[in-house]
Amino acid sequence: MQTSKTVGRFNSVIKSNRNEIKDLIYLVALRGVGFIAPILVLPYLMLVLGAEKFGYIGFSLSLCQFLYVVTDFGFYLSSSKRIALNREDKDKVNSVFSSVVYCKIALLVVCFFVLLAVSYVPKYAVYRQTLLVMYLMNVGDTFVFIFLFQGFGQMRFASIINVIAKFTVLPLTFAFVKSPDDYLVAAGMQALSSLLSGVMSIALTYHKHWVKLVKPDFKACKDELVEATPIFLSNIVTSVYISCLIIILGYFAVPEEVGRYSAADRIIRAVTSFSMNPLLMAFYSSVGRLAAEDAGRAVRKVWTLLGLDMALTFVIMAALFIVAPYLPQWLGDDYVGTENILRVFSFSGIFMVLAGIVGQLGLLAIGGSSQKKAFSKINIAGGLLALLLAFVLSPVLQGLGASIAMLLSQMFIAACMLMAYRKLLKSLNFAGRVG
Repeated sequence: MQTSKTVGRFNSVIKSNRNEIKDLIYLVALRGVGFIAPILVLPYLMLVLGAEKFGYIGFSLSLCQFLYVVTDFGFYLSSSKRIALNREDKDKVNSVFSSVVYCKIALLVVCFFVLLAVSYVPKYAVYRQTLLVMYLMNVGDTFVFIFLFQGFGQMRFASIINVIAKFTVLPLTFAFVKSPDDYLVAAGMQALSSLLSGVMSIALTYHKHWVKLVKPDFKACKDELVEATPIFLSNIVTSVYISCLIIILGYFAVPEEVGRYSAADRIIRAVTSFSMNPLLMAFYSSVGRLAAEDAGRAVRKVWTLLGLDMALTFVIMAALFIVAPYLPQWLGDDYVGTENILRVFSFSGIFMVLAGIVGQLGLLAIGGSSQKKAFSKINIAGGLLALLLAFVLSPVLQGLGASIAMLLSQMFIAACMLMAYRKLLKSLNFAGRVG
């Protein structure tokens, strides 16, 4: 009798989430395919470029990713939710889409001058050429309309575009990057992948007739910026302690040490992206819609998704912790010390996923304006903590110090996200779910 009830409940969950599960399968499969590209190219670049020139790539990538957070401005969450709630209203969707595109282009121009200014800081002059080449990556990413795909529940298309772009560029990387002197070519390949994604995103959006670009409306643009500001503030601080940890390390350490830290950082980013992002992309909009209809079902869905994703993440991070000591044998003497950094990062990855699921699916998708503010404040506090720890630990412990700063800040953020989510559940009379 109990077994039949369990089977029935399982079938009910599958049936009620059929579209999201279908999207999740697509996204996981495509992420898995897309995961192959960096797994193939990352060790190759580390070996061919060496720690110093790979440090050029890692530093430049971190600054460009930080500036991408500015151009994206949190639209991928705020505007995608507005599109999801109004997708039957064509005029509203066109207004949201156009406003976001105009805002992103304006922010892209501003960020270019910021990058130019950073490149003329004497300590960072060695990275100038790589920075300028890699900023083309931001140009391409600006026109990959993640917020639109997510709002329409069509994230599989974004993943397909990403996979096609990566695998188009992959053989070119192996063909043209042959020595440390080719580091600018390697940077150009990173940018080319994003540019291809942007072109394909524009072409697909035009082909599907999802939206129409309308004339700029200052008030509508302002509304989108205001709506996204709490998310932007939390994201910019998150980016500070993720990307700017490398920038801070680059000030105190030689490029070789930056390369070691960047290697471990990119490995963890790749695996956490694989384990968490498909789930967030597939379920964010549906959890938000469900919360408006039945908060209880939305809460139960979030706890189920959190449990499944944490189990997967724990297994992956445990595997990385075990294999970390073998990295110098595989990559060469340039990377001695990377194994300790990766082991610290493997703990960070667990807390990253915990904070990501609880924060985005719990506080943002289910909660309201007060939860947005809490989400923002927690990330700001965590970012400030990370910066403080980085300035204290990086001069002494170099890359290992930066990784410890990351771990401690992630633990703080995850704990605060759980407390804020518990407060939300109490207001919804679900406190018992968090025991």
